[in-house]
Parts: sequence; structure tokens; C-alpha cells
Amino acid sequence: MSSNRPRMDRLTTGSAALDRILGGGLPVRSVNVIAGEPGGGKSLFALQMLFHLARQGKKGLYLTTLSEPSLKLVNYMQQFSFFEQRFIDHEIVFADLGSVLRSQGAAATLKEITERVEREEPAIVVIDSFKAIRDILGDSAAVRTFVYDLAVHTAAWGAMSLFVGEYTEAEIMDYSEFAIADGILRFLNRREELTAVREVEVLKLRGAGYVTGRHFFEINFDGLRFFPRVQTPQTLNAEPISPAERVATGAHGLDKMLGGGVPRASATIVQGGTGTGKTLLGLQFLLEGARRGEPGILFTLEETPDQLRGIAQGFGWDLRPLEERGLLTLLYVSPVELLTDWFLDRALQEVELRGARRAVLDSLTSMAIGVLSERRFKELVYAFTKHFRARNVTLVMNMEIAELLGSAQLSGYGISFATDNVVQLKYIELEGRLERAISVLKARGVRHSTDVRRMSLESSGVEIGSPFKGLRGVLTGLPVRSGGDES
Repeated sequence: MSSNRPRMDRLTTGSAALDRILGGGLPVRSVNVIAGEPGGGKSLFALQMLFHLARQGKKGLYLTTLSEPSLKLVNYMQQFSFFEQRFIDHEIVFADLGSVLRSQGAAATLKEITERVEREEPAIVVIDSFKAIRDILGDSAAVRTFVYDLAVHTAAWGAMSLFVGEYTEAEIMDYSEFAIADGILRFLNRREELTAVREVEVLKLRGAGYVTGRHFFEINFDGLRFFPRVQTPQTLNAEPISPAERVATGAHGLDKMLGGGVPRASATIVQGGTGTGKTLLGLQFLLEGARRGEPGILFTLEETPDQLRGIAQGFGWDLRPLEERGLLTLLYVSPVELLTDWFLDRALQEVELRGARRAVLDSLTSMAIGVLSERRFKELVYAFTKHFRARNVTLVMNMEIAELLGSAQLSGYGISFATDNVVQLKYIELEGRLERAISVLKARGVRHSTDVRRMSLESSGVEIGSPFKGLRGVLTGLPVRSGGDES
């Protein structure tokens, strides 16, 4: 059934990610307050949007409330890739309100703003800093009158307005400009130990189905780059994926344990102690996909691409030809100062860009460093697996557990509920030497083997051998004979 409701026109912010957060951009003719602390990126956001709209032929008017700041703004903006000198004084016009505001008061300032807007006929008007108007006029009835009179004028302009200011949370609750605003965006710098995390939150946006909560952004050479917080996908596959469709892991013995491989588009955790072979097993999984013409990506937070190529070379695998053909991608991100939502957002973009059918995340243990709480970590893993399933990508995630020998918990962060399969790698001690063992603890919808089998790292890679027989307590890592010969 079609809807006859009129469609609300919007202006793009220049960031596809932020537009998605806003439900499609900022409505035309809307009044929006851009609030936050000093250095939060508010002015940069406004200018970046002006340059983006200028490229579309839309005019912008930037009104400052401090004397002669436009020269400084232009000098600073020249450092960013979005800056183009040709727009200055043409599509982007700067004007100062400071002298009128200080010498003639609110009525003259309002008249100056109105005349400027009527003369330039812009698509967007920025007043920076709007908070300075309040500071100069004082917190009085004059300020409230100015704000409401300005709101009446903005309704007739046909332009979208951005009122930029350094407001605290308490001021957002109390000041009149927030009552009349159609939209409120708050930019924050959140301290996290020795680092700072940049966040943006949409507190209000009339007529828009915006995404609530805090999202992330960074400032670099290109300006502000936004990353929506990871959520569960709104729609999953239209057609369910049959568990009968299997994906070979590259380790023949493991495929036998799983009754033919892991189900297509499933999510698997491979957990084990350090050195048990998790990374190598992940590489084999991707190489098997490459041999079958299925592009794969290794998202690594630990070994760099050169280190991985060196590891592979030791087993006779040359990764570069596969990388050149687009069948294998090694994407490294340092876990130091890792912004997890940014990393996962980038991972999903890379999957789409490269048409990947297989992916390995190495590892969840390193990713957890960048997550504030265990609850949020579980939410991220759950959403991550669902996004990959929705894209028909078979996912393997490595996780390190602390135990060298002895019984291990199912997963160190209680995230096994979010995955379809759990494979356990461990060490066991036999006659004074360490051997590797592998077992399938969980395989959703699959009649899997429950044996604990030998696993070894051979010249060709990971090899899965026969079950441990004649022993009991293998899972403890310290088995004892139960009668009969070990084989």
C-alpha cells in the first residue's frame, strides 16, 4: 500500500555514514544546533558540509561572532582535502557579526543577519559561535527574545540553519535555542585512559527516523569521518541458508569431524592457547576458498601482512599471487587505540567492496581491548556475526584462552551463544611432551564428531589425525591410560 505522505527534502552532510545516522541528512529549512566542547569538531563539521554543498552548486553563508576570524578559518581549512579556494566569496560567503553585536545589540544583529540572508539567498546559514551571542547579550529576556525572533525569520528564509556553540549538557537542557531547534547534534570528546574517543549523538531531529545513541568519528586530512555504532542488521537473508551447504575448511580431518565442513554463512569460533595453530588454521581456511574461487579477507589485529606472508612462506604458500588476483586480502589494524565500531564498520565495507565469501578475524581477544564493557563486546560479536551472515559470508573468529593445560571454559567472554560453531584447540601432555589436540564443542544443525583428535603442524599446514584412544581425561590436558594401548 503506497503512502501519500509528502517526502521531506533533505540536505546531505557530505558524509554518507552521518546521513544514514540522521535518517537521510538534515531537513531543508530546519534549525539545528551543533553543540559540544571546544575542539570537538563542530566548526570543522559545518565548514566541511558547506564545501560539500558548494560542489553541488548550493550557496552557504558563514556568519561569525568574533572579529576577523574568517582569515584564520580559511587558513586552517586549507589543511584539509575538502578545501577549494575557488568557492570562497562565491559559493561560500563569510561575514562577521561581532562588531554589530557588541556595539549595537540584539535588534541590529538580527537585522544584519536578515539582510545578509536576503542578499545572498543561501541554501545553508551557519552562525558560529551562536553561544557567543548569548555571552555578549547576557542571559536575559533580550536573549530569549532574540532567539525566538530569529526562529521566526529562519522559517521564512527557506534555508537550513546551523547554530554552532560550546554548550554544556546542563545548558542544552535549559537554553531557549534548544527549545526552538528542529535538530540537536552533540559532539563529544570522551576520555578513555590516556586516549580520547570522539563521539556524536543526535539528541533531537524532528520528522526523521535517526539512529539513537552515540556514534563515532575521527578527524584526519579529509576532515570528519563518521562511523555508525554497530547494530544488528535490520534485514537478514530473504532466503534461509541450508545447513546442508558446506564450506571446506582446508583441513580435511576437521571437515570430516564436521560432517563435510562448516555450514555456509555460519560463524565459527576457534579458541585455544597461544601457539596452538589458530592463525594457521584461519589461513588454510582462506587458501581453500581461494582455490575454489571464493575471495577471502583476513582481518588481523596481531600479525602484520608481512609477518603473515612469512608464516605462510614457511609452509610453502605464496600469498602474493592470490592477493594480486583479489582472492585474498590481508587487512591489518593495530589494536593500540583501536576504535572497535570503526574497525567493524570498515570490515563490513571491505567485505562489500571485495565481494568476499570468507572472512577470518584474528583475533577477538585483541578486539576486546578496545571495548569498554563485556556487555558491549557481546553485542558487537552478535551484530558482527549477523551482518556477515546477511552478506552470505562464512566467518571464522579466533580467540585466545589463557589455559595451557587443564580444562578451559567454553569461551572467555561468554560469546558462544552468538556463534554457530565452536572449535577447541589445546595442548595435552603425553609422556613428557606436548601434543596438540582438536575437538568440536558445538556445530549448530550438524551431527559432528565428539572425538578429541590429534592435530599437528606439518610442512603442508595443519593436519588432523586419529582420535586419542586408550586414554581418559584428554580434555584436562593431563590424560591417563584407561586400559589398552594408546593409538
